[in-house]
Order: sequence, then C-alpha cells, then structure tokens
Amino acid sequence: MWQRNVTRNAPYLVVSETAYTYKGVFLNLELALEQSCSTNIQHDDFEVVRKDTRFGGFEELKLRRENATVIMFVSLISLKLNSMELEKRVMKDGCSGALYPMYTRSGHRWALIVSSCRELYFTYRSGGRSVTQTLLWKERQNSREGIGVWRVGNYAWKVYAAKNDSQRNTLEKLRADYRRADVRGLPMGRPRFQDGTIKQGNGNPYGGMALIVDWFEGTNFNFHRPPKLFKSALELQRVSCSKSSIDHKKIKAGCESAKAVGLQDCQGYVKGGRYEPIVFIDVHTSWNARQGRFGTSQQAIDMVDIIIAWGTQP
Repeated sequence: MWQRNVTRNAPYLVVSETAYTYKGVFLNLELALEQSCSTNIQHDDFEVVRKDTRFGGFEELKLRRENATVIMFVSLISLKLNSMELEKRVMKDGCSGALYPMYTRSGHRWALIVSSCRELYFTYRSGGRSVTQTLLWKERQNSREGIGVWRVGNYAWKVYAAKNDSQRNTLEKLRADYRRADVRGLPMGRPRFQDGTIKQGNGNPYGGMALIVDWFEGTNFNFHRPPKLFKSALELQRVSCSKSSIDHKKIKAGCESAKAVGLQDCQGYVKGGRYEPIVFIDVHTSWNARQGRFGTSQQAIDMVDIIIAWGTQP
C-alpha cells in the first residue's frame, strides 16, 4: 500500500502542471495522488515497461488496467542525483509530470513520477497547408537546450519550446548565431528553422521551433568532461594526413570558420568521405553586438592547430 507518512522527508519536485486519469476519473495531478495514497493499490498492480540502471536504478511501469498514463518508481535510497538533476536528466523539458515520495518497499523508499507524455506533435505550415510531425517520446535523444532531438528520415529535428518572451528571444539569438556562422562557412549540416506549435500528450498546444539539419553519423567530438577528443575522431575516421586531400582541406576550412566566429563549446561529428566531413552542432558564436565583432575561442584555435599538425604529407 502507498504510505505517504513513511517518506515525508523525501525529495519533492513538481516538474509541471498536468492531469491524470485514475480509475476512469480525470483528475488534477495533486488530487489524484491524494486519492491514490488512500487506495489499496499494490506494486504488483503495475506492469513493468522497462528497467533502467541509470541514476541508481529505476523501473518504468504502468497500471495494468490503465493505458493512458506511464509512471515510474524510483528508489530514493540508491538514487545518486538530487531532485533538480532528476528533473533535467529523467523528465527533461516538456514531459509533463511530477515526482512524489510515496511508500516503502523491500526496505527502500520509493517515489512516483507521473507522466502523461508519450508523443510530441509539431505542427507547422508548408506549401500553404498545415503539416503535423509526430515525434515519439521513446525515440527522443536528450538535449541540454531543447525539448529533445529526433531523427526524421535523413534529418535531425531539435525541438525547442517558445512559450514566453524569454524563450522566444533566446531562439531569435540562436537563429542569428546560425546565420552569422553560415555566412562565414561553418559546416552545420544545412540548418533551417521551422516555427510551429507543440502539443504533448493531452496538453494544450504552445509555441515552438524546430532546428532541422542533415542527420550525421560519424565520430563525435566535444570538449566536455570527459572530452571526446577531436584528434581521436580524426584517427577513428582515418582522415587522410595529406594536406591536399579533400577531407583534410574541408575539415581545416571548417575549423578555421569555427575560429573566425569564436565558436563556443565546440562539438560535432567527423565522417571521412562525406560532402561535409565535419559538422558542428549546438552552434553558439562569441558575437559581441556592442563591439560588432566576434570574440575568440581557445577550443576552436586548438582544433585549427590539431588539423594543421595532422597534415604531415603533401
């Protein structure tokens, strides 16, 4: 049975407002959980959808007699992240739900995450008509800035929320950064921006934007911790050491463009033999509007040095 008093001091986090169907009754989330705590429902009343070893381990479950709501039980004892990190890494933007401490089972304190998000619908105008792209939540890849990244055919869709002026201003700055980078020849997989509306599950639609680029498979590089070394990507892709080779010339030109725009948080993919053997993702330049020029990026400078040193043959 769910016992609220057992875990009264456990972390509590509301990710966003949502609603929840319980025993056929559509309820506000908080009211639903109040009711569920007093009902005689057991852990075995749920079907295990999947198990995950991340974040100390958790199970994703759903009520055997309900198919509209996906929920997860998380062991709070073994959980290595605090509630804010859980929000960022497990729930992430837009998957409406909440984390609630619920009960003790097998000597562990458990919390309940309720989520009504299974798919995201992105609707936009194309050729004078309305088009809706369905993006399944289970196919979503994490994004630090957007709601998520999906593969749609030969393209990658990175979807952003634009619910308020702050988000809209941030996205306009992002567009401007991509325009400036494109003018200076930064390889980015032919990016384009698509405005539209987003609808998640049974929630109300809201403004959004999709950044659409060519889907790129290759060796990832970044300067995160731990880093995925640019030089290692060159090695794994067996990029030619000949300075006159097409791959070397294009990769060198791409790195020089990154240096020219002062590219921050340099990351992307290397794939030998492609039209664009290097592409940069999550583009942010160091443009200074007040000074009317770009700043510098030590990461980009290092990448130029690496590719120049790579060219050991004519």
